[in-house]
Amino acid sequence: MEGAFKTKGEIMEIELAIYFVIVFLGLQGLYRFSKNVSLTMLTIGNILILQYSFINYEWELLILTIMMMIAQLTRVIWGEE
Repeated sequence: MEGAFKTKGEIMEIELAIYFVIVFLGLQGLYRFSKNVSLTMLTIGNILILQYSFINYEWELLILTIMMMIAQLTRVIWGEE
């Protein structure tokens, strides 16, 4: 599949979008996952975003992800059943 992606930036954007989708799936309410599945998806997605932002020196994204991770995890852990 040569030439499908023109730059490294395009590949990184797709990679980051996949990580955001993982977090979205853990938070969405259309299909209710169990609390354990939601926590797993949130944790994995956010850790991947943290790793991406650290490796690519995206400090704003790193700080924003940490803040959002706290909000997301507390909402799922202490939220309604």
